[in-house]
Amino acid sequence: MKALIMAGGKGGRLGYVEKPLIIIKNKFLIDLILDEVKKSEVEDFYIAVSPYTPETKRYLEKSYKDKIIETPGNGFIEDINYCFKFFDEPFLVIPSDIYGLTYKIINKIISSFSNEYEALTVLNYNKPIGLNIVSPKDGYQKEKILNIYGDIVNLNTPEDLKKVGGKIWKRCPGEFWREKR
Repeated sequence: MKALIMAGGKGGRLGYVEKPLIIIKNKFLIDLILDEVKKSEVEDFYIAVSPYTPETKRYLEKSYKDKIIETPGNGFIEDINYCFKFFDEPFLVIPSDIYGLTYKIINKIISSFSNEYEALTVLNYNKPIGLNIVSPKDGYQKEKILNIYGDIVNLNTPEDLKKVGGKIWKRCPGEFWREKR
């Protein structure tokens, strides 16, 4: 199964930061996620960026130029839908703002998916965390729910960031955000 790492959000609840570039344990969050994806059973992956994550794109171009998909930045769901044209089979969606995702969790998600469903929604302690398997087709998708129990933190607030010992690398320039919002 292929994966799509979503790295194009506005980061508004954290003061408009590029969340893939949050630093945790001296590494960018996107690198922590990519390390686990590469150890997992994911066959191939792409990284979706947007006009809201120019530094992330610039950083990723050094090593993953052929893996980057530039989306319009119209929202999480809208940008996933934009990426459908790059996939011909169900694929795993991984948000780049979660900390604690491991290759074992990724493998569990992949192994829980079967062809009798077209989509799989992953919950962590009964709460959605943005991890999903979706099919690149329009319309209704028969869905399975998978509840996992991991130490995964969705980094949306300053409290979340503090909980994992994360640091903001760089805030986006004010002019950029006034223009793009």
